[in-house]
Amino acid sequence: MAVIENFSRYEFKFPVSFDVMEQMLEDLKPYVSIDQHADSNGCYTISSIYLENEDLDCFAETMNGVDYRQKVRLRIYGTNTDKSFIELKSKYNGLVIKRRAVLPLSEAMDFLRQTEKQINDGWEKNDIFTDDNQKWLESFNVSSCQILKEIQYAIISKRLKAKNVVSYERVALFDKSSPELRITFDFNIRTRWMDLDLAHGSYGDEVNPPKVAVLELKTGKKLPLWLVQIVSKYGYRNQTFSKYCSHYVKMLMDKNETLYGEYIKFGHAGEETDV
Repeated sequence: MAVIENFSRYEFKFPVSFDVMEQMLEDLKPYVSIDQHADSNGCYTISSIYLENEDLDCFAETMNGVDYRQKVRLRIYGTNTDKSFIELKSKYNGLVIKRRAVLPLSEAMDFLRQTEKQINDGWEKNDIFTDDNQKWLESFNVSSCQILKEIQYAIISKRLKAKNVVSYERVALFDKSSPELRITFDFNIRTRWMDLDLAHGSYGDEVNPPKVAVLELKTGKKLPLWLVQIVSKYGYRNQTFSKYCSHYVKMLMDKNETLYGEYIKFGHAGEETDV
């Protein structure tokens, strides 16, 4: 089962209106290709289960800008339940580092249910280093048993359990000359607390303002000049944003406000946002 299990990159995020997104897509056309997995509209759906502990440490670490922080999530693309991605996503001083393993969704859900039982049974992180636990991990049809074990270690250490589902549509683009540079627009971000099974669809409550997307630039190198010029053309600047945290921000902040991500208010198209 071939899969990229380890990679690191920098991510830059910008809130953009749908009008600006359409204009930027035109500007980007000479430089990029559309993801081959996209539908006829150039999009695909992503749904993820995020894990969290009772103290909401993952949420607090992101909101407080902790230099080193981690999240664990389980992700599928579209409705493909034959292949799910369980990921340990770390961030250190702006560098995003991912370790991920691939396995069928039904097995991934079994893994999450069992690790939750282990926490409830009082397991500590060192309890995973037993022959019985190793045999259990090896019973999964997984791309990397070692990475699955590392993820189990993080889950047990941090007392993480499935907390909510985050879904959205994505337009994904790749630089024609450097495929590791990815440009994505995510929109219709929605979340749910209940029914934490990705096989049950991508429904949920909208958490971002209407007709607003998240532009993300993802690269392990410096951004090319043409891309910097396109983004600068619209007057946007990099913003802090977490799709997972947006769920809590929506609940905690004044619902009459126009909110976006962590305390970001969206302005008019072409203007900088105010933090």
